[in-house]
Amino acid sequence: MSNVQQSGVIKKLTDILDELKIAYAIGGSIASSIYGTPRFTQDADITVQSFTNVAERLYETLKDSFYISKEAMYQAISSHGSFNVIHLETAFKIDIFTANSDFEKLLLTRSRKNKIDESIDKPFSLVSPEDIILLKLKWYKKSGCASDRQWSDVQGVLAVQKETIDFDYLTDWSKKLGLNQLLKKTISELDL
Repeated sequence: MSNVQQSGVIKKLTDILDELKIAYAIGGSIASSIYGTPRFTQDADITVQSFTNVAERLYETLKDSFYISKEAMYQAISSHGSFNVIHLETAFKIDIFTANSDFEKLLLTRSRKNKIDESIDKPFSLVSPEDIILLKLKWYKKSGCASDRQWSDVQGVLAVQKETIDFDYLTDWSKKLGLNQLLKKTISELDL
């Protein structure tokens, strides 16, 4: 699947989120590729605000173009977890995380508008460079510090964005999220 096709699927989903006034921020390897070292991805990660009041409308709007489990969606809403949708035509998967923690809610407000593909005029909401670093460090830690892909994504964003990164914010939240040692390690490895 080409990047243009992936971007088209993401546009289709985010247009629906925009229509329903559900704030979102694209994270994962898409955001880390925009801010750091580009790499191929097979899915997308999107954090969304709570959408209980429009959940049924979201389901009804998505179900003709995406595989979506209504049960999984409602479970994610009630447990503040995640669910996924799969675009029927391309089989492109998008993991949707419902914002619950203070950090997740903050990353929505800190999102930045950015293009993800030059063929699409729409600027998308992406998590900030600092927040993608923190999210990638969380996934790295969750993997038992074994995911080279997550680690290289973190290093790529830090290396490319080093002149504009808000290190005070990054340090503060890395402490709150229990990621401070990992952040120090990657900064040390990059000699920043």
